Amino acid sequence: MNVKRITQIGYKEFQDHLTNRRFLALLFLMLTITGVYVFKDIGSYFEGLERYSDPLGYSIFGIPKAMNIFGGIVSGIAGGSVFGSIIAIALGFDLITKERETGSIKALLSVPLYRDEVINGKALGGIIAIVFAVTVVFVATLGIMLVYSIVPGLDELGFIFVFWLVTILYLSGIFVMSVMVSSFAKTSGMSFIYSLLLFLLLTGVIYSTGNFAVDVVMGPKPSMNSDTMEVDEYYEQSSAYYQKQMELTHLVYYVSMDTNYRKVGIALTEPERHLIDQSGNQNNPDCPEPKLFDLLGGLWGYILFLIVYPVIFFGIAYVRFMRMDLR
Repeated sequence: MNVKRITQIGYKEFQDHLTNRRFLALLFLMLTITGVYVFKDIGSYFEGLERYSDPLGYSIFGIPKAMNIFGGIVSGIAGGSVFGSIIAIALGFDLITKERETGSIKALLSVPLYRDEVINGKALGGIIAIVFAVTVVFVATLGIMLVYSIVPGLDELGFIFVFWLVTILYLSGIFVMSVMVSSFAKTSGMSFIYSLLLFLLLTGVIYSTGNFAVDVVMGPKPSMNSDTMEVDEYYEQSSAYYQKQMELTHLVYYVSMDTNYRKVGIALTEPERHLIDQSGNQNNPDCPEPKLFDLLGGLWGYILFLIVYPVIFFGIAYVRFMRMDLR
């Protein structure tokens, strides 16, 4: 395996993506949808400032921060819009099937190239394209904020940078998933359909059925029978019930790709809200100033699954491509 050849293939793939009208159209749609959410959050930001400056106003989340506006990116990519996810699928669903359909994969492998260099280079080019698209979205958001004279502080830039990395990680996972499907599908059309179905399975279907399964497994909530149960016994059973329910619900969150991203994204863009939600005390305005590394310590499970998914997907795609019959 030659790193130079992998880099050359990756750069060529990246150039192809940048000149692809499909990629540019989806990037424009993602920018548009994300921009709508960002403008909405800018309005909420100024409303929060007015409410905070009002002597009679009150907010349990304290003074609004510039990084709160980046929460619009979470909504634009993995919230009400799926264009962020679709752009990742569009980059990878025909990465291998297109080469097989046109016969160019045979010509490519006829030169001094190894198969692992081809798939590694193609994956690298797609990930670079995702980095480019995410960076464009973040820079555009920052530019809009500067137009409105909203400038993030140095500590907020750390949160924004980590959120940028997490966004790249999430979309890279979806991209690698579509590459894996492309290595099995016979045509590009079927590859796109299967990639979309698998994405929906790993997001909405798992989330919905998982929560339903948790309710079925847990059964009815403990109820107090004044004749046979003491208050302390009821409290102990209720605590155990809700503790187990929370553990199973978190497992559902971990398995659902977009839920992982939303949980981490919201925590990084609205850390005060996240800490209050975690503590369960909505009436405590004296929430300590969140620190980035302390916050990440409580999110390690979500981030771990965001890493595990692309690793597993690429491992399957790699093995499949290496053993693929190209005759």
